[in-house]
Amino acid sequence: MHAKTCGNRAPGGRAGQYRTPAAGYRDYCFTWLYHLLRIALAGLFIYAGFMKLLDPKAFAQAIAQYDLVPEGLLPLVAIGLPALELLAGLGLIFEVRSSLTTVFILLLLFLAVLGYAVWENLDIDCGCFTVEDLNTQEGVKTAFRRDLWLIGVTLVLFWRRRGRDLQSLWISKLTIRLKGEAP
Repeated sequence: MHAKTCGNRAPGGRAGQYRTPAAGYRDYCFTWLYHLLRIALAGLFIYAGFMKLLDPKAFAQAIAQYDLVPEGLLPLVAIGLPALELLAGLGLIFEVRSSLTTVFILLLLFLAVLGYAVWENLDIDCGCFTVEDLNTQEGVKTAFRRDLWLIGVTLVLFWRRRGRDLQSLWISKLTIRLKGEAP
């Protein structure tokens, strides 16, 4: 027996493709995994951005340790980068277009900076969440490995998103219910 179809198209499949119940269950599981990873990544970015915005001077000092940003730009970066993290995290929660791309680019930037710190054997605070959280060279290496994992998570999210519409499923359902149509 085949999964319920609309015409000759299975939900989530291409025209002419029929999906088995096992494929439907697999899609259901992948959808839940997608949402779980998306919300977790969003929460991490919201937390990190918020914590840095609470004390931008301390974050500016953490950035200054890398000696990559000119001193005149430190205040701008110390406020702008956490604000961008916070907005990207909120965008992931609400599935705003390009928020996942923004998170991916931020992670690549963080990975490059942390890689520089590891390469130069800098014994500094990574500045990832709070000033006190990772304050040794081992902390920078740990943050580098964590960001590699987070890039893997974003790649999984990109992979899962490629077959979906850009508009999220829950927004579509909300729109239908607000219009009074049957789901």
